Amino acid sequence: MVKRSWRESGVAFALPWMVGMVTLTLVPMAVSLTLSFARWDGLGFDSIGWVGSAHYERLWPWSGGESVDPRAVRALTNTVAYSLFAVSLNLMAAMVLALLLNRRLRGMVVFRTVFFLPYLLSSVATVMMWSWLFNPRFGLVNRGLRVVCDFLAMWPGLDGFATIELPGWLYSEAGCMPTLVLMHVWLCGGPMLVFLAALQRVPMSLYEAAALDGAGRWRRFWHVTMPQLSPAVLFNLVIGLIFAMQTFDRAYLLYNRSQNDGLLFYMLYLYRIAFETPFRIGFASAMAWVLFVVIAVMVVPVLIVGRRVVFYAVRR
Repeated sequence: MVKRSWRESGVAFALPWMVGMVTLTLVPMAVSLTLSFARWDGLGFDSIGWVGSAHYERLWPWSGGESVDPRAVRALTNTVAYSLFAVSLNLMAAMVLALLLNRRLRGMVVFRTVFFLPYLLSSVATVMMWSWLFNPRFGLVNRGLRVVCDFLAMWPGLDGFATIELPGWLYSEAGCMPTLVLMHVWLCGGPMLVFLAALQRVPMSLYEAAALDGAGRWRRFWHVTMPQLSPAVLFNLVIGLIFAMQTFDRAYLLYNRSQNDGLLFYMLYLYRIAFETPFRIGFASAMAWVLFVVIAVMVVPVLIVGRRVVFYAVRR
């Protein structure tokens, strides 16, 4: 048996990645886990003090103690609710668009480009556009709704539409979350592209065989298209949940006091705890690890179920 040196075995090629993995990922994770059991303002090492599990008790809403941070619990609740609604609606919209755009028609490339372009826009540009559209005073959405209400008020028995109160959208506690969910659904170009690529790999012979067996359009979709799309659904669902639970930029740019913490997301509150005076690095580290556990609780069951229901075609 010929023994190979570490250079010939490929370790030298993987060494830069391993160094980066250890120094930029594993070591910071270990430091963050250690600081989650301590109190530190981030200004000097002499201010580090051991507090045990006190930070985690403040994040556990069922502990029954007065030390529970209600804003942290509210932020986690907002984030989980946003992730569940936004990701599910985003995937449904992306799948519908992919099915519509998976047709061999002239000019279809233009439509695919148009629907994918919003996904390429920067977060700041998207947020500025949506904050202008959904402004309750001069936004185009409320102006259009006012025109519709005034038109309906002209008909007998519908005069109540003239005095109806329009939604406050991003400037109200009840309307800020649905507005952000709509924005997430509008940015469905990325998942749509994944679904479209998966649809174009479905063999036409499967549809022809199903049609010969008498399967209608719905049965062909459920028994042919969906099994072939299941890997793409699993991928988009897992990636979507992970990124939605870490939403920061949209909530940071759209947050205002009139929302009454309606857009207080977990990452936004973690940022304020860590980098706004007084600096509480230890509590922020504990919040980060709680978020890691919550994401794992949401994603791991999806992966377990996916092993049973996802169909991976073997091509030879």
